[in-house]
Amino acid sequence: MKLITDEQVRQVLTMRESREVVRGAFLDTAYERAATLPRSRVHLDHLTLSVMGGIVPDAHVSGAKIYSTHAGRFDFVVVLFDTNDGRFLATIQGNALTEFRTAATTAVAVEAQLPPGAHTLTVFGAGVQARAHLAALLELGMFRRVFIVSPGDGEALAASLAETHPDLEIATSDAPAAVSQADVLITCTRSETPLFDGRLLKPDVFVAAIGSSKPRTREIDDVTLQRASRIVVEHKEQARKEAGDLLMAKHGTIDWDSVVELGQVLAASDGAVQRRTGITVYKSVGIGLVDVALSALVYRKADR
Repeated sequence: MKLITDEQVRQVLTMRESREVVRGAFLDTAYERAATLPRSRVHLDHLTLSVMGGIVPDAHVSGAKIYSTHAGRFDFVVVLFDTNDGRFLATIQGNALTEFRTAATTAVAVEAQLPPGAHTLTVFGAGVQARAHLAALLELGMFRRVFIVSPGDGEALAASLAETHPDLEIATSDAPAAVSQADVLITCTRSETPLFDGRLLKPDVFVAAIGSSKPRTREIDDVTLQRASRIVVEHKEQARKEAGDLLMAKHGTIDWDSVVELGQVLAASDGAVQRRTGITVYKSVGIGLVDVALSALVYRKADR
């Protein structure tokens, strides 16, 4: 049995490669060259067991991401199979992989729908996903100013970021100031209620809510959704079950017929960086197909 650890994942993966694999996986879904297994959950006592996955023929793999949730903590593994003969390939610890996958997907979504002249990034949160998203988005090279909104632990993250990015203007801020100046705004929290007033958003801004895949929690309010000219999700079927930011909105706020999938956006842009006016909301819940596609890259690189 081949086990690839989180440490090995961090050694072989780069964010640039992750973005390329993520973009390819979503294009495969748009062109119906891949199949997604939506997330399924079962609960008992204080434990939740979740399974999600997919088949990625271009990468010659299929697989499933399996994880437990206990007391707010997650532990992930991905089981990988060869699509040519169905044989087992490897089990990959999925904690580091999930960081790369989620942040890389957001970066791909941002590149495809970037507001004109975007240079200010606002991030809510200072945990694992906030750090991963900062790494992924700053690698794109267009941001000159960063606001971190996270009372208590935001200062330490800002100080760390300033050491590695001395050319950037980096500051902690309260929500109103950070929201009103954002060109790209990312929420990476476990908040159950909206984090800011959508009336503060600029007319042209990209908003990504990635903090939760639960149907009864939300980070953005109805005003943000009402002002949005486009709402993007990874997989509409899964979003309609899990995306609390959309499901908890006032009746009539969301027109699901107008909600588009990220693969469709990428196919329409032909892989190029696009400039988009208006407010774009990207709601992420995570799909297993992308975990599987990224696991294939890890497997190939770790097996060298």
